[in-house]
Order: sequence, then C-alpha cells, then structure tokens
Amino acid sequence: MSQKIFRLLQRMEKEDLSLQLALQCAPFLAGLKVSNLLIVPDAWLLHLMRRLRGTGILVRRLYRNGEKSVLLLYRKEELERWLTMPEVRRMMVRAGYPSQRPEDVLRQLEEKMGSHGKGEMPFPHELGLLLGYPPEDVRGFVEKGGKECSHTGYWKVYERPEEKRRLFAAFDRATDLAVFLVHKREDVLRLKEIWQKAREQQRKADAPQRAAG
Repeated sequence: MSQKIFRLLQRMEKEDLSLQLALQCAPFLAGLKVSNLLIVPDAWLLHLMRRLRGTGILVRRLYRNGEKSVLLLYRKEELERWLTMPEVRRMMVRAGYPSQRPEDVLRQLEEKMGSHGKGEMPFPHELGLLLGYPPEDVRGFVEKGGKECSHTGYWKVYERPEEKRRLFAAFDRATDLAVFLVHKREDVLRLKEIWQKAREQQRKADAPQRAAG
C-alpha cells in the first residue's frame, strides 16, 4: 500500500463493508485472483448479499468464528476453469476431492474447515489452491512446513519469486485503487472494469516507447 493511500485510510471509517471489500478482496475484485477470503461480522451478511446481487460474484461461508464469518468470494466460471487446470486438479484429487465442480469442492472444504475448527483434523492447506495460489507454492508450503520459502507476500513463494513479486505489486496497486474508489464514494464492485480500463490506457501510453526501443 502506498503512503498516500495509507494516510487516506487513516481518515476513513473502518467498519464499512465497501472499505473491507477493498482491503480484503481487491485482487479478486480486480480480476487478478479467482477468489478471496472475506471475514466480516455476521450482522453484515444480509447487506453483503444485497450488494453482490447481479454482479456474478458468489459467496460461500467456510467457517463461523464467534460472531464473524469466514467467506469465500468467487466467480463461478473462473473458479471452474481454475479447478480444471491439470496440476490443480491432480493436487485436489490427492487432497481428497473427487469432484471438480465448485459447489461440491466448496461443500467439502466447508466440512473440513468445520472439523479443523473443532480440533478434529489438520488445517486443509488445499484452501490455498482455491484462493488461486500457484500449485508449486502450495506444494512447497506443505512439503517444507511453511519454511525455506524464497519470498513472502500474499502467500509464501517457493518458485519463480520475481514473477510473484510483480504479481504482488499488482495486488498492491489494485488495493490502492479500491481504497481510493471507496474514498471517492464510487462502487468498489466496479474495480475489475476500472482496472482493465487503466491497464489498457497504460498499454497505449507505453506503445510508443516499445516501438522506439
């Protein structure tokens, strides 16, 4: 997060659904990830469902902790495509998920999260795959017990660190933009559209330099 946006954030109301969507879910809302976790008070759930109506964004509650819910926000078609990728599919099958349908996978994950919360089973690290983390990094985390990573950002990186640093920088820019939209009282759920327009404008601006090079 840039210093400018950080200073702006200090003056904003934290107990605001739009701001929490910006802070917790900007990479997903911008279309850079297939899903994101959102942790909110149960009292916000009805408001959240109303806000998301007609956006194509779906919600699955994975776990309830006290008066807060751990939710997964996702777009069905994007998650379906991700779950059919060969390495993702292989790892999910090995983790005990025979179906690749999002509804089935999320139902089973919800059950595992509940069992983990009761101390009945280890944490289901396949959640990382469902959050769009690269398979090689999820595999590295599990095999090395979360140690010996080459970089730490939005997740622990075990392969291609430079590529992941660039991706994390894009996530940071998306979060800055999302917070700025909330500050301007614009709809943070339009972030994907606004992000894509900004990227297209940047590509056009960079085109003469690339041609000259």
